[in-house]
Amino acid sequence: MIFDGMKQEGGNESTNFQIGGNVTIGVTYNEARQIALDIFKSNFYEFSEKAAKKALERAEEITEKFVKKFLTEIPELISKLEEPSVQSSMFNVQKEYAKTGDKELEKNLLDILIERIRSDERSLKQIVLDEAILLIPKLTTDQINVLTLIFSLIVLNNTDVNNIPSLLNFIDKRLVEFYPEDINSYSFFTHLQFTGCCTILPEGGTYKPIEEVFRERYKGIFSKGFSETQFETDIGDKTSNYPSLLRECLRNPNALQFNALTSSYFNEIISHYNPDLQLKLKGLFESNVMSANEIKEWLISTNKRMEGLLKAWKESALKSITLTSVGNVIALINYKKHTGENLPIDIII
Repeated sequence: MIFDGMKQEGGNESTNFQIGGNVTIGVTYNEARQIALDIFKSNFYEFSEKAAKKALERAEEITEKFVKKFLTEIPELISKLEEPSVQSSMFNVQKEYAKTGDKELEKNLLDILIERIRSDERSLKQIVLDEAILLIPKLTTDQINVLTLIFSLIVLNNTDVNNIPSLLNFIDKRLVEFYPEDINSYSFFTHLQFTGCCTILPEGGTYKPIEEVFRERYKGIFSKGFSETQFETDIGDKTSNYPSLLRECLRNPNALQFNALTSSYFNEIISHYNPDLQLKLKGLFESNVMSANEIKEWLISTNKRMEGLLKAWKESALKSITLTSVGNVIALINYKKHTGENLPIDIII
């Protein structure tokens, strides 16, 4: 066992806990803090007296925050503190924070630990969250932010982005917010892959430029619009016969556009028309969308940091990253911390 041979001492009326053995206790709210601290004291590696004092101070600090967070968010799961596997996860959180006292790491570890306690034992969710606890201390803040950038841009389905103001907010608060300026070193990306947070496409692998990702995901926002005359000429029918299909153009109040954000949704809302009419409608929908190059220029003009991100995406391994399950979890936890959005872990596991 990993902790064989370790000393364990307790004062009068104290209770010691060893992760390697079974623990059976009647847990009350008042005992939660002591359980967590006893786990740490019983299992942490021996240090010099000065280092041990600092480690214990940090363990007490994160334990206080854990208990408050636990009792605020999931008090109904108090009995899970008796589970050896939960105690092992708790100890790993204490141990990793005790090494550095890093505040960013502390917040991430606590968020992951709460999600881990929420999860069913021996579920994929629990296994991935336990792995995230072990991996996140091995990543720099910039590396965590890069995972979050990929998550926000590629993985997350941003259903609230449906007009120009919401797209601008997304770019500013949920995209360039996670873009580190200096990420061009080879080791930056290979370390991410080494930890198991992502895979990287081999040289020559296919990828989409950011402007094409935007064009595909937010096609309706990039419509240049068309006139009533153009619609009637191309479609051979009056606009008044399509009230739910058309709306005022987002970029030109004097023009019309289709009331659909993506091609897939557009195909869905016209599926009841005959094939010939569907073909005409699709042609008009696609022909009035800004080109990838036009979108690139618009992105740069709306946010000065987008130029650097577009360049880094093209020239570095950033464009080639695919997140693993644990990479997605770390990214989601960081995303929630920065944006305040309450996204459930279940959307990615």
